[in-house]
Amino acid sequence: MILTVPPVVARAANSEVRKVTSVRSNWLIGGGVIVAGVIAFVALGTGFQPGDQHAQGFSSGSGWAALLTTWVLVLTVAAAATFGALGAGTDFQSGSLAMSSLYTPDRTLLLGAKLAVAGAFSLGTVLLMEVLGGAAMRLAGGSRVPLDGGFFGVLIGVALAAVCWAVIGTAIGVGLRSPTRALAAVLGWAVLEPLIWITARAIGFGGLAAILPVSSTVGAISGGRYAKSALIAPTPAAMALLVLWSAAAGAAAWWMLTRRDL
Repeated sequence: MILTVPPVVARAANSEVRKVTSVRSNWLIGGGVIVAGVIAFVALGTGFQPGDQHAQGFSSGSGWAALLTTWVLVLTVAAAATFGALGAGTDFQSGSLAMSSLYTPDRTLLLGAKLAVAGAFSLGTVLLMEVLGGAAMRLAGGSRVPLDGGFFGVLIGVALAAVCWAVIGTAIGVGLRSPTRALAAVLGWAVLEPLIWITARAIGFGGLAAILPVSSTVGAISGGRYAKSALIAPTPAAMALLVLWSAAAGAAAWWMLTRRDL
């Protein structure tokens, strides 16, 4: 049995792929993620310091190398959100989305192609970074860094978070119709949410902070490091929450796209 893609779906996807690959900033973002990730993993391979005698796994690592890698992985997720927000917002600003709608009048399909391509490119970039970085880490440090469940859990969490935030960023770009406003909204929320954590904890509702998107992201990419924190959900729950946030963002973008003029 040969599976074929309907021409209208292939046309919409091809249009979005061309938009992504023809923009220089996307190549800079993707290349920067890969280079930064490889450098961080090489540093981790040479300078990894395990935790105490009761916590020798990857997710309990400490020292400058572990801190550097953590921040690079966080910035990787932020880069995925930036990629999605700028791409979708620029589509409105340049008028290319209106042009695409002439060839793909079904706005549900148009948005679905945009979200799917953004998620696919983010996933591909992160997986390439993780494969190259993991190989470079092993060459640099041998068995210094344990390839345990915590290691692969972090890699899976980062890949999932990148896909979800690419979708969220794209949805925000579709909703706000401006790359500047979309990027400001994404970065502004990343700064605002920790303040909400502090406030919620102070008034005795710390558990509410755990369901927020940034908190869910931290839980998803931490490999269970914050399992006992009241502000961050356990990793499996955090992953599920992040998927729900991306689905909600996509649904909101669909509602606005199908009810407003381009």
